[in-house]
Amino acid sequence: MNGTDRPDDRREMRDRDLARAQKLAAGLTIIAVLTALVTLFGPEPGTPLLVLLAALPLLAIICAIGWRDLFRIGLGTGPAQANLAAACAVAACALFARTTLDLNLVSRTPLTAFGAAVGVVFLVTAVRREPQLRRRWWRLLAASVIIGAYAFGILGQINHWLDRTPQSVLRSRVLDKHSGHTRLTSSHVTLAPWGPFTAPTDATVPQPLYEQLDIDDPICVRLHDGALGMAWYTVTACR
Repeated sequence: MNGTDRPDDRREMRDRDLARAQKLAAGLTIIAVLTALVTLFGPEPGTPLLVLLAALPLLAIICAIGWRDLFRIGLGTGPAQANLAAACAVAACALFARTTLDLNLVSRTPLTAFGAAVGVVFLVTAVRREPQLRRRWWRLLAASVIIGAYAFGILGQINHWLDRTPQSVLRSRVLDKHSGHTRLTSSHVTLAPWGPFTAPTDATVPQPLYEQLDIDDPICVRLHDGALGMAWYTVTACR
């Protein structure tokens, strides 16, 4: 009798574990959505919120690797599992958006190349390891784009967060001002040629500084080397 009860006991235990896993997945998704909404539509986000966006996909990956029978990310062909794809996708896209809108990089080429390479590697690996997923190629392609966007966002933020290099202060002046028509778009000023730029260039500035500046005002640009060698800069009012 005990022998016949054991499979049922195991099935019941798995059902309980799966229910808890699904609750955790739902909780992470809610946290990701709320954090994304605050960072995209609320006041200028601080570092803790961006760190949370960066951490959520990593936490999902840890769950999917450590408890692979209970969690998955995205497509799956095995038994029922709690899906963490929504939490990963929302957090990754929000992090990409804030990195793109907020960070002033001297060149986006290295960051874009890194994100694209990560997306391509994921796509090739997924197709080779799970040939049956080729029929859902559009989902694989979407997942690759999201993963590339996350790689872009997290590498750009790490380059900024961990930067302890000395900064150089250069001067420029405001040629133009233009603010976007949506809450997602940051405020921009067009700067006269300075430092590495031989032509006018747009720079993202905080809203209070944007409101303070006028055309032809002098401006100070603080140039940083970047923790990963990708130079970035901030714009401040000259004292």
